[in-house]
Amino acid sequence: MGETDRPESVYLDSNCFIDWAQGTGSAREAESMLRAAKAGYVRLYTSTVTLAEARGTTASVHRLHIRTLLQEPYITLVEVTRRVGLIANDITAEKPKIKGLDAIHLGCAILARAEVYVSRNFRDFAPGDVCQGVLLRTPFEFGGAGLFPASGAD
Repeated sequence: MGETDRPESVYLDSNCFIDWAQGTGSAREAESMLRAAKAGYVRLYTSTVTLAEARGTTASVHRLHIRTLLQEPYITLVEVTRRVGLIANDITAEKPKIKGLDAIHLGCAILARAEVYVSRNFRDFAPGDVCQGVLLRTPFEFGGAGLFPASGAD
């Protein structure tokens, strides 16, 4: 794995895209990851489930922003397949608090061989844990604070 704040591959949970679109929560950190991916510094992954989950508020502008962003070539969408389902099932057996779509997202990160899984949803698992080789972290700025000046990722 690369440096702690400069991994080679990152899986972003749906809430990162919601924050980015709405400008709330971890928007700055999500923006940093998106800019780093666009510049070729990191490979970004998310699940096709994100298309359903990351709608932001009911405001159509947020939905449009997210849909447009998820079509960018620097974001790889991981399909939810039988194999992902089996990995997710193993996760729920190993860590019973992780269930449902959280297990699916983590299964997609594992299938994609992402180094880091980024989410702010840590009710059921702890940042710093490692699950099948993937480090679980709360949102952070790629390369450390201030590497990329704030602006739109699109």
